[in-house]
Amino acid sequence: MVLAIVAAALILVSSFPLSSLLDQHRQLSAAAAQLSSLQHQNSLLAEQQQQLNTNTEVKSLARQNYQLVEPGQALYDILPPSGQATSTAPGAPTAGDPADQPLVAPSQAPNMSPDPGLPTTPVTPTATTSGSKSVAGHPSSGGFWSRVQSTLEFWK
Repeated sequence: MVLAIVAAALILVSSFPLSSLLDQHRQLSAAAAQLSSLQHQNSLLAEQQQQLNTNTEVKSLARQNYQLVEPGQALYDILPPSGQATSTAPGAPTAGDPADQPLVAPSQAPNMSPDPGLPTTPVTPTATTSGSKSVAGHPSSGGFWSRVQSTLEFWK
């Protein structure tokens, strides 16, 4: 009887390997951990999807990433002045920010240049033989082609 029990145990151990059982248990534990991680990521993505489906979030992303505005609104980009490094902290005012500059009297506005680096050339109307006025040294005869020519000269 003892010999039969030992033989049955030997057959059982040889036909049912313990190492294979332990290896499958480790694989099952790793798969369960991976499944738990994926379910957590899935729930976070579902929350993000719900957030992205709201109109306020879509509008916010459109403004931030694509500089889109609603009808009737205007978008303004205030650029730093040319020639200065842009190493200031984000959101900090730069030297070229118009909000930091003092107000100008209306009587001084025609003499100001839009760019401090440009020379100030006052615009003075001068009379020509035909009686029309010239602007910045370009006589205008009032015709279409002269206006086109002055526009093209402007964009040189």
